[in-house]
Amino acid sequence: MRLKRIQNDFRVFEVLRDEAEILGSGAWTLYRVTKRGLTTHEAVDRLAREAGVPPSAVAIAGLKDKDGITGQFMTVEGGKPVNLKTPELTIRPVGSAERALSSEDSVGNSFEVVLRDLLPGDMRRIRIHMNDVREHGIPAYFDDQRFGCLRHGQGFIVRRLIRGDFEGALKALLTSPSRFGSPEIENFKAGIDRRWGDWAELCRYCRDRRGFSVFEHLQKHDGDFAGAFERGVATRERTIHLFAYQSYLWNRAAAIWIRREVEADDLAWLPGDAGTLPVFRKLDEEKSQRLSQATLPLFGRGISLSSMHPEARRAYEAVFRSESLQADEFANLDLNGFRPVSQERPLLMKPNYLRGAPAEPDEIYRRRNKMRLRFTLPRGQYATLVAKRLLMPEEEQRDGLVVATKQGEVHIQKTPKVMRLWISRHCLIYPRPDGREWSGKELDEMEARRRAKFQDRDGRREEGGGRRRGGDKPRRGGQDSSNRRDRSKGYRGKSGGGPKKGGGSQGRRRGQNGGGGKPRQDRRGGGRPSKSS
Repeated sequence: MRLKRIQNDFRVFEVLRDEAEILGSGAWTLYRVTKRGLTTHEAVDRLAREAGVPPSAVAIAGLKDKDGITGQFMTVEGGKPVNLKTPELTIRPVGSAERALSSEDSVGNSFEVVLRDLLPGDMRRIRIHMNDVREHGIPAYFDDQRFGCLRHGQGFIVRRLIRGDFEGALKALLTSPSRFGSPEIENFKAGIDRRWGDWAELCRYCRDRRGFSVFEHLQKHDGDFAGAFERGVATRERTIHLFAYQSYLWNRAAAIWIRREVEADDLAWLPGDAGTLPVFRKLDEEKSQRLSQATLPLFGRGISLSSMHPEARRAYEAVFRSESLQADEFANLDLNGFRPVSQERPLLMKPNYLRGAPAEPDEIYRRRNKMRLRFTLPRGQYATLVAKRLLMPEEEQRDGLVVATKQGEVHIQKTPKVMRLWISRHCLIYPRPDGREWSGKELDEMEARRRAKFQDRDGRREEGGGRRRGGDKPRRGGQDSSNRRDRSKGYRGKSGGGPKKGGGSQGRRRGQNGGGGKPRQDRRGGGRPSKSS
């Protein structure tokens, strides 16, 4: 199962609350921006450059994925008009605006996603889950896009800062290897790691590159890692890392709340870079209504544990205990770009207008299908999370493995089935039915058993001389199976198999051309070659 296999497989377009309310005769210009394979920040920088203004003059309502084709609105204060079309970026002016855009102007996003590499069972499962998601929604977790720091090996930088490990935070930020990075960038980071501590050498090594301001500060103020962090790491990057840890705490608290509300038999689990995520298969009417009205705030300044809903308070208390952290330590974090602010967030979210197009043959994966989904989501929710929920196992799935004992007995050994979902080039494995992740050893063992099963099957075929099931039993019409296969391989006539009884031009032509095997045997001659052969 695959999502974001090619760029056209993922489309998202921003929906504004009231475009007409923004337009006017002010000093701003409203643009509609469509990007392909670019981050929002890269698009902002390009728009600012084209308009001749600093990036700070460009305002947006929200961030969009790099993968896929994404559309959003941006305002520019001043500058020259921009009308741009390149393979990766299209910028079109909408009109003058009374003010800059803000996050309050966005009400959500409309999505069109293509799921690929699907078997018939996958498509049936999607249809079943769509009804449940329409009726009950899903927990409003932050998905993997929020946790790039984990995918790229840096970990939670904020966790190190709270503990006072500024050097460790800087080193993780600048040197952590990533299996998704380009060779050039990974070699550059390895060079920083080898030279760590020699600030003068690092200044020479990083001149005009990432990290130079950090090492320039450390060369002048050796040991002042807090100052180097303040001076050398952009506010935008610091904010991204703050949001990542704040979102992680929210996910953990929401997971605890969901597990307390839902019976174990009704729980299922989704994969994620920041840990497995519990979801419900179904909810009774009372719970569905109550949870759909519940909110769980992002923890930060402006809220205390004592002022929260009792379930939210208990959930956050459990999270902070597991993190060996006091709630006030996080809320009172006071670094430029690291000041967490509280914000309300619904516990559940429901996709609007969720619908799936009929399945189509997948042009990339032969003998598989693809399905196109369309839906809209409120601002701050994740389409990839909806896809994970629709594709999750319907129930505990198991594979059967034939095992022969020394006594010659044969029985079926049941092993749990591992389901994989590829999102772009990242492989996610659905957790066990109890929520635990698979260990590397378990996955290796299951892969070895899978290979043994296919080798055993191939061995049985070789012992049978390559014949199909049924042994030497002749096929209808008196022909053996090998002739039937040979004839069907090269036949290019009408559908329905080989040439009709009695031969004909197609059969004679095929026998002359070879067509993938022996010449056609004449049915009337009891196995003698036809004259044409």
